[in-house]
Amino acid sequence: MRGLLADVNVAGHLRHLRRLLEALDLWSILAAHDIEFATFTDAGLPLDMDDRSVWNHCQQVGWVLFTDNRNQDGENSLQKVIIDSWHNGMLPILTVSNKQRFAGGGEYADRVAADVAEVMYGMRQGEYRNEPRIYVPRRGVNDILQHST
Repeated sequence: MRGLLADVNVAGHLRHLRRLLEALDLWSILAAHDIEFATFTDAGLPLDMDDRSVWNHCQQVGWVLFTDNRNQDGENSLQKVIIDSWHNGMLPILTVSNKQRFAGGGEYADRVAADVAEVMYGMRQGEYRNEPRIYVPRRGVNDILQHST
């Protein structure tokens, strides 16, 4: 697993996520395990890439896709791809449940950041490959702080 790839609709939220991880003293844990954070631009991907192509690229190259709730329309929608292509052992998709609330900061944003850190760290340890999609936040900040020490 290479790291976290921010979908185009949350690319601007990636900097916010990194700042939160730094403030929570979780960034150093991810960096120590060589977990990268990237946008489509960083990864050299076209911004208009369809969901199926994005998902296939992530599986091939080792990116965990970070996105928000997307529509379920069409054969190439992310939900359709999960239904017809995902199986145990593949990389999950991390989905922020409410991107506006995440952007607003506060406890909710801290919980999202902590859960992203937990999942990414766990992925490095071989965990979280039994869920096709993981919604964040999952639980409180203190859980990840206690888990990482």
